[in-house]
Amino acid sequence: MYTHVLLRYGEIFLKGKNRSVFERRLLNNIEKMTGQRPRNIRSRLLLPYFEEHHLLKRVFGLVSYSLAVKTQQDIEEIKQAAVQLLKGKTGSFRVETQRSDKRFPLKSPEINSLVGKYIEENSDLRFGLKSPQTLNVEINQDGAFIFVDKVVCSGGLPTGVEGKVVLFLEEEASLLAGLLFMKRGTDIVPVSVKDRDINLLQKFSPRPLLLHMIKDASEIEDLAVKEKANIVVSGQNFEKYGRYEFSLPAMRPLIAYGDEDIKEQLSNFRQA
Repeated sequence: MYTHVLLRYGEIFLKGKNRSVFERRLLNNIEKMTGQRPRNIRSRLLLPYFEEHHLLKRVFGLVSYSLAVKTQQDIEEIKQAAVQLLKGKTGSFRVETQRSDKRFPLKSPEINSLVGKYIEENSDLRFGLKSPQTLNVEINQDGAFIFVDKVVCSGGLPTGVEGKVVLFLEEEASLLAGLLFMKRGTDIVPVSVKDRDINLLQKFSPRPLLLHMIKDASEIEDLAVKEKANIVVSGQNFEKYGRYEFSLPAMRPLIAYGDEDIKEQLSNFRQA
């Protein structure tokens, strides 16, 4: 039924003159993690429909995506696609239209009314202004896209746009610290004094990760110089705070987290 996937990003809007850099990185990361290269259409990214769309939830920088049906800019085609998309659904519905291509002759309220009336006449659904079930119509230069659901993604910034940090893996909480820094746009270099499972980090990384083994924390500085990283990220929280032997700045993004908070967020990442 679906023909396309509409992707949305958030914070990149705020990057001004550097926005194109962030967009290119996001496009590259999506391609590396899904094998699909999106097109950019007026602040929307567009992909042909593919079965493994759930992989998009692992791409930092994406806010949400929707599985959509594309039609021509024709109200009759839009109405028919809307009925097909809502087939089998019950209860009430409402229609919301975004018309970025102002050449389309009908305005958004008119589209809402025409599509809503057609759905009522050709299904068991009834219009409700406050209905939680929303049929969305987006009309842009590429055509009309009709969708119902939005799948929430991780948000943040594309991994790799903010340089590189060393991630000191001491315990499971360190995985969350690394994920949070990846979400803020940094590449990570995992390092540990013993073997660690970094599959969760790899799951969200657009590039292959290698766990660097060291004898003690004092070796971190040499690795940081080699990798051109000037910050070490730690999974310490307030209860487990301790000083390190290296002189590099140590960032502790979990300092105010409790153990239950850490477990909950790690669980959320594992389910993505």
